[in-house]
Amino acid sequence: MLDVCLISKELRGRACHLAAVLPTLHFLKDLRFSGTMMSETIFERISAYLSKKTAVQRLSEDPALVSELLLLVRLVFADGQKNQAEMNALLRIMQHDFDIKPEELPEVADYLKTFSYETTSTQAAALFSEMVPERRQSLVGHLLTIAKADNEIHPAESALIARVVEQLNVTPEELFERRQNSGQVED
Repeated sequence: MLDVCLISKELRGRACHLAAVLPTLHFLKDLRFSGTMMSETIFERISAYLSKKTAVQRLSEDPALVSELLLLVRLVFADGQKNQAEMNALLRIMQHDFDIKPEELPEVADYLKTFSYETTSTQAAALFSEMVPERRQSLVGHLLTIAKADNEIHPAESALIARVVEQLNVTPEELFERRQNSGQVED
């Protein structure tokens, strides 16, 4: 490791110039040159900042995530209407489980409309058929969370969930076991 105190004036000047030139990397302005490890701190922070991907970038690289979001959105509208409780459940899942921030939702919606409008629910679910049981169970768990968010499971919602469950060979016992292991209380 390089002790910053040993860096020449020229290198310190270049680091300060870099901080001034790249105002979007605000954390560089807060550098202290006495006793910190500049080589590790600066470069790790720059790398972390530049490598952070947007939700749409992550979607473009993850067909399973696109398929799951497509199924979840279709479930919200399966009964022919947009229910706020179901939308809230979808938004919580997107934030908590997929790290999609609220400000990214319009771009995510546009991405789904643009790139998956021809994908059927059967095609979307088929992507999960070869995945590990935990991933398939997670998808079904998300579907159930959204369907029961408004305290009413519409026949169209039930039919969509039943098709996905059948296609993925997820049993009620597996779902119950998963629910017990996650510490969720039975409704």
